[in-house]
Amino acid sequence: MGQVYFISETKLKDYTSISENVDSGSLRQAIRTSQLINAQETLGTSLYNKLIDLVDTGDISSPSNSVYKSLLDDYVVDVVIQYSLFYALDDFIFKFMNVGLVQGSSEQGSPLDINTFKMIKNGAKDRAEFFDNRLREHLFNNENLYPAYETSTTDGTLPGAHTDGFTSSIVLDYPMYSDDYDPTCCKDYPYKAQSQRGR
Repeated sequence: MGQVYFISETKLKDYTSISENVDSGSLRQAIRTSQLINAQETLGTSLYNKLIDLVDTGDISSPSNSVYKSLLDDYVVDVVIQYSLFYALDDFIFKFMNVGLVQGSSEQGSPLDINTFKMIKNGAKDRAEFFDNRLREHLFNNENLYPAYETSTTDGTLPGAHTDGFTSSIVLDYPMYSDDYDPTCCKDYPYKAQSQRGR
């Protein structure tokens, strides 16, 4: 089995700001990287390989695999598109040549400064992470639909991401007690002396 792609270079260009005249070779590498790293990390190796096999054989279009086709079309493709753009940006600004790593330039414009490049990269990463979290949320809430979705493995393959998306940590600098708080129940609590703060 050769390399299987979830999206084409044309689709990547259609759904991003990548110009039509960009070389397809560099885009294929970005697509491959986004699939192997990001899509596989979220799906887990088992479900990832299931999708690869279905796409490779053409069975993804079979009515019996409609759940997997919906997963691919509605969730995975968006992740691959956005992370492909994220990875392709590096190749747009720097090129590996026989003289070393060089910054690209053209008659149509001048190279970006590094701060502008970082801003564009961060924006691409934010969009990619949004769609990745959306996929994680879907898998978390519909785990029963995908028998190949394994959240733990023992054979060295990647398990699926068994956390829902769109979560964030909350850190409080001191505890918040209610009026009926009983400090005797938690005698070893380290912040007991601060229990009156904020009241």
